[in-house]
Amino acid sequence: MLNKIGCILLLFFSFHSWAAVESMVDISIVKSKQGDWTVTYKTHKPASRLSFIRNPDASRIERWQPNDSSFEIVSIADQEFIIKQDGSYFTQVSLLLTPTYQHLAKDYAPFSPYSDGGVLLYTGRLFACIEYCLDEINQWQFALQVPAGEHIVLNGTVQQGDASWIDNDDGRNVYVGPQKPLETENVIAVIDKGLPDRIKHSLDADIPKLMEYYEQGLGKLTGIKPTLFASYANVAGHSSQGGTLPSQIFMHWDQNNLSSKVSDKTFLNNTIWFFAHEVAHLYQGDFYGDRDESWLHEGHADWLAARALLALYPETEGYVTHKIDRFRTHCATGLTHFPLVEAADKGRFDLYYTCGLLIHQAIDLALQQQGGNDIYDLWTAFRIQADQGDKKASDLFLSMTEKWTSPLLVARIKAILNSKLSNPEQSLTLVISGDF
Repeated sequence: MLNKIGCILLLFFSFHSWAAVESMVDISIVKSKQGDWTVTYKTHKPASRLSFIRNPDASRIERWQPNDSSFEIVSIADQEFIIKQDGSYFTQVSLLLTPTYQHLAKDYAPFSPYSDGGVLLYTGRLFACIEYCLDEINQWQFALQVPAGEHIVLNGTVQQGDASWIDNDDGRNVYVGPQKPLETENVIAVIDKGLPDRIKHSLDADIPKLMEYYEQGLGKLTGIKPTLFASYANVAGHSSQGGTLPSQIFMHWDQNNLSSKVSDKTFLNNTIWFFAHEVAHLYQGDFYGDRDESWLHEGHADWLAARALLALYPETEGYVTHKIDRFRTHCATGLTHFPLVEAADKGRFDLYYTCGLLIHQAIDLALQQQGGNDIYDLWTAFRIQADQGDKKASDLFLSMTEKWTSPLLVARIKAILNSKLSNPEQSLTLVISGDF
């Protein structure tokens, strides 16, 4: 059982009238000198409950402890809420958090610890709303206070003591700890010093190399320089996590055999693929689609990873070829009972990676056969149009693909996306055959 902490200085600010998307719930995070983490929610009006916007599981019930015993966290129909046990209204509640890594299916962990005591905090896991989180709610006022001597790396800047910002969309990562970031020509980096040298070298060399490669195909990144977070918890686990958020790449290893794993060639190739996939997301551009459209960006990132490895590391050709073969088998087996568009609802989000790669591979092949264009050219044009209109991303992409390649290819892709296939292997063969 975690101990409750005593008096904590809470940071709140003067709140002005915001736009309609403002959550009316302000979030204050405090790290004490003893290393305890507390989050406090303050509402702009009395609430009977607070709901969380991200609910991949019910782990908050065990890992987030209300400082006031009259409060509790409950799960109702896979949705977690903070309530008072007597059902009365409230305007403020504080909870003591567990600042260790927690693997979450299809979501990012709230904490990714560094081996020196630092931590990467993911704000999206903290988003909460009065009663329910409606789609139009997309703005939270955050405040953060940390002990003296610790750094806050937020939005490409380094601060100390306290920080405040308005958060939105999928949230962001914030580093808190003793390590100062290193800045290179390509990226601001907070790389765990406890990582094995082989991985640190890969992070130092491969990430910039991949960024330069993608820049040639998709153009320079605009806005603030991206931040790379790489954390490592040498504990008895077997999980790793990676992702991208606007101007951020992050990865975490939660395992105690990393030092021995780096001697395995397949593990190193998997790691470079992992890096290549995440860096590709950084260059794709910002657009948000529905879950059933995830084949679009996840499959695209995986196909770009395959192309990057073949271009930059020719010795990985056998590895890449074998991986794509396995993706084809995985995709065909997964689509035996339902179309790809239903994969998320069936708990098979993994199919968006494997089937998505095959779709983008086929499109790239068709583009190159016609001469003059490739998948980078199509994506660049798609990104421009996606920024200018409100058409569903996958519909726009397929419409452009049809114009750039052929109606027959797109018809075959749509069959994989939307139809239950009697012979998925045969359908995939037709898509990647190049016969259009």
